[in-house]
Amino acid sequence: MKLDVIAKENPLTIFSFLAASIPVILGIFVFLIPIPHTTTIKGICYYLSMSLVVVLFLFRKVHFSFRTPLALSGILFVGWCFFGLFFAVNAANSTHDLYAHLLKYIFLYFILVNFFDSTRKLFFLSWIIICSSTGLFVWSLYYFYVTLGNPLTTRFGACFTEVPTNVIGIIAGISIILGIHNTFQAKGWAWKVFFSSCLLPAFAVIFLTQTRGALLALFLVLVVLLSERKKMLIGIMLLAGGVLLVSPAANRFTINETGNVRIKQALLVWEVVKDYPITGIGFGMQTFGRSLDLQSYNAKLPEKFQKQEILLDPHNMYTDITVRTGIPGLLLFFGVIFSFFWMLWQLKRHGENESIAPWATAVFAAGIPFFIIGSFDPVFSHYPESIQCVIFAMGTILWRINEDSKPSVTA
Repeated sequence: MKLDVIAKENPLTIFSFLAASIPVILGIFVFLIPIPHTTTIKGICYYLSMSLVVVLFLFRKVHFSFRTPLALSGILFVGWCFFGLFFAVNAANSTHDLYAHLLKYIFLYFILVNFFDSTRKLFFLSWIIICSSTGLFVWSLYYFYVTLGNPLTTRFGACFTEVPTNVIGIIAGISIILGIHNTFQAKGWAWKVFFSSCLLPAFAVIFLTQTRGALLALFLVLVVLLSERKKMLIGIMLLAGGVLLVSPAANRFTINETGNVRIKQALLVWEVVKDYPITGIGFGMQTFGRSLDLQSYNAKLPEKFQKQEILLDPHNMYTDITVRTGIPGLLLFFGVIFSFFWMLWQLKRHGENESIAPWATAVFAAGIPFFIIGSFDPVFSHYPESIQCVIFAMGTILWRINEDSKPSVTA
């Protein structure tokens, strides 16, 4: 039973008020995801919404569904991570991070899926992300280049800590995708102008950060999002390519094998994986840098890499998953990714109404930046994990809307 129906059947009751307040609290949480120094408020919103869901569930005032195409792949991956606790190098760190960086977001995922259960609420969720990220970009660009006086050739956000340069491209890419989608779907020029104007700060952030992962993700998501508008795609790609060629970001695509610390780090991680190929070192994110003797693994590398810096994390989401959960864990992780994108691909091709396909394309594209940028930089922290959880939830919400739209089969 949907929340709107609950509110109509139980007017002016405490339970209908609690049910109606959860999307508002979650909306505040989503709005604050990109905003630095809001950890306490986000924590309050998260645990308050979870507590309200528990109360409503115990009193049987809300139907909480666990229907999702990601169920099988997700259960297998989570189960394998639990199994790895018995072999973890640092069991305490693995137990903590299994909750803080996995189970916590699974809970958030299901709360979002159950309480943003309509196309109208899905649009509201996208609107929150666009407004929040645009506000952050405008303020931070002004602060970095005007207040601090940095030249435009300086990588944007080099001094930021809570919203680091390497991962701000995730929210910027998602903001561009949702902004373009809402521009196409908006009725009236005022809304079209509003969403279009929100694109400019996000594009500026991606080019000014000079981050390879964010730039590659941008070009890929534009192809996905605008594949059916070929003239617009060609025009935007030519414009973006021209900006890239004349910007300092072009120099970021030159590769020096012996000087690239990422190559050295990949080789170092592989040495660790050879010692822990099945269960990994444990799910703990601090185990790699604090509990392993990295110097001994460094000594096994070719001499030209041994003098380079040793990073305290794998610096790549796929090697990170492999070293923490083993090769089976990586394969199960790929299963979750495949399930997400396959779900949206099917919705794009076989949506029950005309609004499903555009949304499926947008959410499909919005899922890409996290996994592309994660190929270049560490992305397993609360900021990118939170926004990717929201994107996974948006895809599942769309799937449920489509399922509910199917005509019922009668005998």
